[in-house]
Amino acid sequence: MRRISIWIVVGAFLGSVIATLVAPQVLETLLASTGAKDAMCQCTELVNNTASLLIRTQLWGAAIGAVIFPILAWLVRRRFSPAPAPAADPSVKET
Repeated sequence: MRRISIWIVVGAFLGSVIATLVAPQVLETLLASTGAKDAMCQCTELVNNTASLLIRTQLWGAAIGAVIFPILAWLVRRRFSPAPAPAADPSVKET
């Protein structure tokens, strides 16, 4: 359980970091399409929208990372872990 929790925390952190790096381009696209990019009298609304969108993007990134990263770690670990040794046949006695 501890290992899964660690993977979830690491995934959430990485998702948040990736979302923070991607968010400026997403916010620029969203804000430019609403026409708020060149508005001078709506500065408070622009700041509120930008801050809420950035926080929402980070939360989405953390949630997605917390779900996907442990699954990827499990798949990689499953693929690269050595196969278990076959169990000895109890009917065969060693001499």
